[in-house]
Amino acid sequence: MDVSHYINPQRIIANLSARTKQEAIRSLVDKVFETDSQWFEGDVTDDDIYGKVIARENIQTTGLGNGIAFPHARVQECTDLVLAIGTSKAGIDFASLDTQPCDIVCLLISPEQKPYLILQMMASLVRFFADKQNSERVRKCSSGEDIAQLLKGSVLATTKSILARDLMKPPKKTALLDTSLEKTTQIMHLYRLETLPVVNEENVFFGEISCLKIFTYGVPEFFRQLQTVSFVKHLDPFEKYFRVKHGLKVKDLYDRVAGTISPDTTLMEIIFEMTTKNRSHLFVVEDGKLAGVINRFSIIDRVLFF
Repeated sequence: MDVSHYINPQRIIANLSARTKQEAIRSLVDKVFETDSQWFEGDVTDDDIYGKVIARENIQTTGLGNGIAFPHARVQECTDLVLAIGTSKAGIDFASLDTQPCDIVCLLISPEQKPYLILQMMASLVRFFADKQNSERVRKCSSGEDIAQLLKGSVLATTKSILARDLMKPPKKTALLDTSLEKTTQIMHLYRLETLPVVNEENVFFGEISCLKIFTYGVPEFFRQLQTVSFVKHLDPFEKYFRVKHGLKVKDLYDRVAGTISPDTTLMEIIFEMTTKNRSHLFVVEDGKLAGVINRFSIIDRVLFF
């Protein structure tokens, strides 16, 4: 897919005046219809497209973090992928995953029968903006022509596969090796997390600590062999845990064997790893350091639901 084909300076707005995500989306949709409405069949109007994009946005935010948002919609009357881009000096609240305002907004409209086009274009743009130098250059541009030239002059030209780097999200929280178990369980409780990646101060990945591991530690060995607890149902299985928990640290309990993949792992390889090894999540590790995490919801959210 040659994504540079879809980059048109006439559909790029430098310095959006919009203050809200609704205003930003409205401006970009209007720009699409102002420059060329040939991408839509029938009597589809800009209001129709705006309504579809907002409806999708209301289901779940498309602000992916790092100042980038990808409002989008799949439209039956659309004949090909349409891309419009806007930048903002002030930043716009998209309720992003990292809670930070967005200053680069990429509107994507695709044919309903070709939903993969959005994901491929988004993957290319995410890779481009992942380089902080690229994103900073775009933010400093004062015209759509300058932004288009930067995008077309990058390695944005071709995307063949969806990779782990396109799907991963930053972990909500991590646990250091010397973090107390008491503090770790507090984090799990507050953020409703079943698993935490374990890293050191330099973000080197060591493994994971899970609720299951904590349960397993607290339960006596014989208890785990039972088929029924009927005759010991009043036993306190966590007696050992409560007796020693104040001295326990993550390094005493974490699992060194965890599901890891590289950022260049393909979507098919990710699904194969999850299904054949029954993994609910995979940690993306690059040069020994934790880069992100992919869980089953990531696949639903970013591939099937997109």
